[in-house]
Amino acid sequence: MKHLLKKYESGECTEAEKALVESWYLKYRATTVKTLSEAEAEADILEIWSALEKSAGGSKRIILWSKLAVAALIVFTLSAMLYFTFNSGKHQKPKDNLNNISKAKQIIPGTDKAILILADGTKISLDDKENGQIANQSGIKIVKAADGHLHYTVIETAKTKKTGISYNTIETPKGGKYQITLPDGSEVWLDAASSLKYPTKFIAKERKVELSGQAYFEIAKDKSKPFRVITDKQQIEVFGTHFNVNAYSDEKEVLTTLLEGSVKVGLLNNDKGNFIKPGEQAVLKGNNFEVKAVDVETVVAWKNGDFIFEDEDAGILLKKLARWYDVEFVCDEKLRDIKLGGKISRSKNLYEVLRVLQLTRKINFEVQGRRIIAMP
Repeated sequence: MKHLLKKYESGECTEAEKALVESWYLKYRATTVKTLSEAEAEADILEIWSALEKSAGGSKRIILWSKLAVAALIVFTLSAMLYFTFNSGKHQKPKDNLNNISKAKQIIPGTDKAILILADGTKISLDDKENGQIANQSGIKIVKAADGHLHYTVIETAKTKKTGISYNTIETPKGGKYQITLPDGSEVWLDAASSLKYPTKFIAKERKVELSGQAYFEIAKDKSKPFRVITDKQQIEVFGTHFNVNAYSDEKEVLTTLLEGSVKVGLLNNDKGNFIKPGEQAVLKGNNFEVKAVDVETVVAWKNGDFIFEDEDAGILLKKLARWYDVEFVCDEKLRDIKLGGKISRSKNLYEVLRVLQLTRKINFEVQGRRIIAMP
């Protein structure tokens, strides 16, 4: 263990050895055990060894217990050594200070909130609207259910059948999310800083919606009316399926990820496209598509209430945090080449997220109200 730590300190570890040391350290820091002084840790270790030596000549049962105790001792010793190695003044980064992010405890995560814009321009705030019917337009009943989701119900009459197509738009702000059931029964989950424009009833030959930002779709099957999702740069033809679209205007790429079924992804106003399979992602950069295999659980983690980052560019990661917590990050240019990974619930306050990221020892933060300085 001492040899491994010395290799780590001198930068001579292999990638596997480095990962082992750092994972042990993160697990130790994540616990809430009492912090021991170096003298206390050494005293405990000596006491354990003394107990093991006394039982060395016992029965097979005692020998088995000794082996288990040795294993426990190794874990304890390594954890203690790692703690003192990383927390000694020699290795501590001056900027790596939890006091710098303590103000982030007051910054809470996003909640269910959105603005519904009706066809006549009326705006309805959904986060402070009571459950029940909130609008009735051209034979369309809009209800906010007890679960907070928005549901559309078409009430067909002789009069409403003659009514043309009208559109509603639902917008989530930074720090907001919302779920909506469209008139055809399709379910849509909107992430923060996103919008969806859709008809109040699908009476055309196709079901077409327009998306800005990120949304997860579960589309109701209807072979007579294909479903299309239009973004600023691409169109997606859907054949009854589950998929995720990330199309933020401030991102360089548009990402379409398929979980179930089949979709065809192509450039806007272009009939040609790429069919992708479940577990694949179509990446649009410029006018070119790349299709690759991805971990779909990571892609839709936001919808399931988590942040999961796997070797992700620091800049992209911080944009996601900025949208969800409605804050501004000011980034040092040196962060451009830094990649980060980890998992944490989106229900945590911002302090907990920043603390976990700082444990990687690749990035540090200084919180100034809702303005956060990020630096190596």
